[in-house]
Amino acid sequence: MGKRKKVRAGPPARKNHGRWRTVSIVATVVVGVATVLALNLIGPGQPPAATPPPESHGHPPGPHGGAVVAIDRENQFHAEAAIDGAGVVRLYLFGRELTEMRPVVARTVCAAIRGHGGEGDFALMLRPEPLESDPPGTASRFAGRLSPSSGRGHLRLLVWSLPVEGERFRFEIELAPSPADEAAVAKAEADEATLYAVPKGKYLAADVQTNGTVPASRKYRGERPAHDDRPAPGERVCPVSRARTDARFVWVIGGRKYHFCCPPCIDEFVATAKERPDEVQEPEFYQHK
Repeated sequence: MGKRKKVRAGPPARKNHGRWRTVSIVATVVVGVATVLALNLIGPGQPPAATPPPESHGHPPGPHGGAVVAIDRENQFHAEAAIDGAGVVRLYLFGRELTEMRPVVARTVCAAIRGHGGEGDFALMLRPEPLESDPPGTASRFAGRLSPSSGRGHLRLLVWSLPVEGERFRFEIELAPSPADEAAVAKAEADEATLYAVPKGKYLAADVQTNGTVPASRKYRGERPAHDDRPAPGERVCPVSRARTDARFVWVIGGRKYHFCCPPCIDEFVATAKERPDEVQEPEFYQHK
């Protein structure tokens, strides 16, 4: 008897493997087509809503009737701004909740007022106005008076730099219009005119002649202060805010030129020269140590 030939099993196995691969591809195509058809029948779905940045979330009016914003991205700190009929702007600071006042170091805060159209910034210094509950050396409330030339109506408060726990925050808040107290506004205008027109103390008649009787807020109207509160050692600083001086804002007091960071600081320094002249140092004194 002859020997039987051995039949190899290899080729049939490769043929089966190819057949299953073909079936798998066809199934995938069928599922894909079915999915597309189903989506077309259902219609386009709504895209997922983008998560708004923390500072954009809405708030009801604050405890003092003003607008509220989060000043940090984690919503740990909030601020409220309100304006009264006499043109006094107050800034209140809170923690995560509006029932929790958040005192910070009591120092002058550089800010500005901007009209609803986005033009005509007016510098505004917000000075500490501590509450009774604020620890010594801190404040959770700051206040500043609008210049009579800054106008009324829909305004925005721009805070350039607010130090909180080692960080500096910049933010904006709407200022809702309030009925003007005409008597208070008229008095503010008269006080501003008298401040610059009448010499007293270290503010001499020669200074009035050199500077003119136009208030600093009107002389520098439309100028946008830089508000750089991180001067380098040896740099000239504003006598009021201790921020780096701006070469545009200069005023003569006692026959000497003093440099400031913004017009409201000129107001305060002139008032100091008139009422408390012993506190006024020579211009060279005001340098960052």
